[in-house]
Amino acid sequence: MALDFKSGIKSANQRYKESGSSLPFKDWIEREKAKGIVLPQNGVTDVFEETKAKLESNEDKKPNNKIIGLDKRILMLSALIVVGAVAYKYLYKKE
Repeated sequence: MALDFKSGIKSANQRYKESGSSLPFKDWIEREKAKGIVLPQNGVTDVFEETKAKLESNEDKKPNNKIIGLDKRILMLSALIVVGAVAYKYLYKKE
């Protein structure tokens, strides 16, 4: 009874050998799929788990671009518009 050391789950090939089925491997897999039994595939499962871990770690590293709940870029643009309007009024008031 050998286990996959990475995940502790038996591979499809190991399950097939333990079942002692007289069916060919391909037919046995199709029968197991029809039953609704999920057979892990190392390549697919590993890629999924790695991608999931990367996404979770990236969520923690996102920089905080907010001031008082508003995006910094929007605040900068708003400040630029206000300063521009005040400067415009000041320059044309002198004339």
